[in-house]
Formats: sequence, structure tokens, C-alpha cells
Amino acid sequence: MDQAALQSLLSSLIATWENEVVEFKRAGNDYDTNKIGEYFSALANEANLRNVERAWLVFGVDN
Repeated sequence: MDQAALQSLLSSLIATWENEVVEFKRAGNDYDTNKIGEYFSALANEANLRNVERAWLVFGVDN
């Protein structure tokens, strides 16, 4: 995926903001990395339940 495609994807994710299959995290130096697996699991389960092809966990975004 090139830079323009990534920017377009991020813009579309931000436009819909957080929902059951999109989660934004600031993830600073104090981020609890033990939570990553829980987030992946929850997002994957929601995507499966909603018959959605993908779920997104985006780091580096403040709510």
C-alpha cells in the first residue's frame, strides 16, 4: 500500500471515528502492551459478528 492509499484509509477511518471495528489509541510510552491482545481479540470478534472483512486498531491518535 502506498502513502496516498494509507492516507486515504486513515482519513476514512477518522471520518467514521470509533465504532465496534475501529479503535484509536494514543499509545504513548506508558501504554499497557498487555492490552494489545485483548483489543485484537475484541475487534476480530466484532468484525466476525458483523460479517465485516476487517477491523482496525490505529495507534498514534488521540481521542
